[in-house]
Amino acid sequence: MLETDRIEGMRTIKFENIENFRDLGGYPCSYGETSFGVIYRSAALNFASEKDVDKIASLGIKTVLDLRDIASSEAYPDPMKNDPRFLYFSLPVNGGGRIPTDVEDQLDSYMEMLEDPRSARAIFKAILACPKPLVFHCTAGKDRTGAISMVLLLLQGVPLEDVNADYMLSYPLLPKMTAETRKHRPDIAPLMATPNLDFFPTFYERFMDRYGSLEDYFEAIGISDDDFKALSSLLGKQETSYGAVVFREGKVLVEHMGLGHYSLPKGHVEFFDKDGKDTARRELFEETDLTVSSFYEPFETSIFYSPCPGVLKKVTFFAVEAEGEVKVDGKEVSAAYWLSPEDAYRTLSFDSDRMVLKNAVIFVQGLQEKENA
Repeated sequence: MLETDRIEGMRTIKFENIENFRDLGGYPCSYGETSFGVIYRSAALNFASEKDVDKIASLGIKTVLDLRDIASSEAYPDPMKNDPRFLYFSLPVNGGGRIPTDVEDQLDSYMEMLEDPRSARAIFKAILACPKPLVFHCTAGKDRTGAISMVLLLLQGVPLEDVNADYMLSYPLLPKMTAETRKHRPDIAPLMATPNLDFFPTFYERFMDRYGSLEDYFEAIGISDDDFKALSSLLGKQETSYGAVVFREGKVLVEHMGLGHYSLPKGHVEFFDKDGKDTARRELFEETDLTVSSFYEPFETSIFYSPCPGVLKKVTFFAVEAEGEVKVDGKEVSAAYWLSPEDAYRTLSFDSDRMVLKNAVIFVQGLQEKENA
């Protein structure tokens, strides 16, 4: 049983050598409440004991995102970096988390963390696409991690006062780091360890003055509308589906759904499905009467999207060959067509499906070229 404390509605998890480790679940938001057990934030993990690492694994965490600068992540590596139980990614925040000299400089530094399109886009796309549960961290887990957490929570519709409370919670959760900093770095500005209730609201005002809205911010850093919608339900209900890019004689199957859009075959997991491939087989047969004859191994790719507010769906696609005659029920699927990859790409309604199709076509053509070589 994990030892947890509730502090102002936030689940804080205790470790031997890790501070400021907590869950972004439990906050009121636009779709009810943010879910526990999806996204965690933390201070540095490099001092984690063996028991600490095992405890993180026991939470089901699959991905670790390190927001520290490259020099710090290399000099003080996370023990999860080479642990096969985790995926580890170094994604330095723009500006490297420099130490500000005063409050005005601190506000500027927070803007720097978020304003570089390349680094910000990489971080938010990784948070969306990497396997979950997921934890991201910097050194104190307060500034770089705090800025990213602010955006994520605001995206879910969490009230600003709760986002500020989440930010302020770092201060009492960093007793060891604060003591060490004051002892060995007395030159660091006191504001780095002194709680300031007005700082985050002031930063939020400056952020909004710059970008106008979260939607405009994500457009500025190059996040698509579909990914923005998915990120806005990141902490909602997590659903899993499987589907297939279906090939036959160089053509691809595209479904015309009853709701009007064009899509690739996919569907929810049922309790009797043995695995994801079994789900893909069953869904294809139920929707089109086609039978999977073979899988193109080892192709597998996943997308994330939000079918409705508060729901984040992960769909994993395989590439398959199928046999049989197409028959649809006329309800969920109104029609299905065999199209050339080029026509299928133009016909599909969503960018995420187009990306899946493109990757599958490249993979299958590559296999065929090797076979014909």
